[in-house]
Amino acid sequence: MTVLKVSSVPKKQIRTEYLFPSQLVIGDIENFETIQQGLIDWIYQYKEKDPGIAKISNKGGWQSVSKEVYSDPGFAKFHDQIIPFITKLVDEFHVGKQAQLTQMWLNINGPHSYNVSHRHPGCELSGCMWVKQTPESGRFVFDDMDYRDAMLRTNTDKEHLMKNKMTPEYVPNYKDGSIALFPASLSHRVEINDTSEDRISIAFNIKLMDEQIG
Repeated sequence: MTVLKVSSVPKKQIRTEYLFPSQLVIGDIENFETIQQGLIDWIYQYKEKDPGIAKISNKGGWQSVSKEVYSDPGFAKFHDQIIPFITKLVDEFHVGKQAQLTQMWLNINGPHSYNVSHRHPGCELSGCMWVKQTPESGRFVFDDMDYRDAMLRTNTDKEHLMKNKMTPEYVPNYKDGSIALFPASLSHRVEINDTSEDRISIAFNIKLMDEQIG
């Protein structure tokens, strides 16, 4: 066994590359505050007629049974601010195929509610729109559930990990009115709501169809 000590090899002789990244696209709806309260009111009205699903990834809280909330007449007034924006985010993946919004559902996480780490099978892209939240009401967190290089990363300088997005978990930069789009196979979770207010979001799934664009 040989102990490796500090080397005098010049830095210019060394190249560093970061392999196999996952793409995350986030955008902010312009003037979201003009539709925010109306969107919140519609979601609560929708909740009154939808019993909700007790447990999928959610622990506590409410998730709409319907996965086609975009077809609800109440959603029509928000369609033009949300759906074209999602389409623009899809364009950033440069997939070259027709994308179809196949599922969209509503989430309300009350106090002490959270979502365990999960993925969205049966589609290529998934997304989240934050309607009403604060970091204290539950951060949205991506997890590296494959535990690649776990021992190596445990002993790696934290600043180096953070700078190059190599941490085992990652919290994106978002706010009310932000929409994130990411590969459906990417694990994610929502931390516990430590406030007395509801955390409200809209989730959706997108499939890539056989039709080529252009």
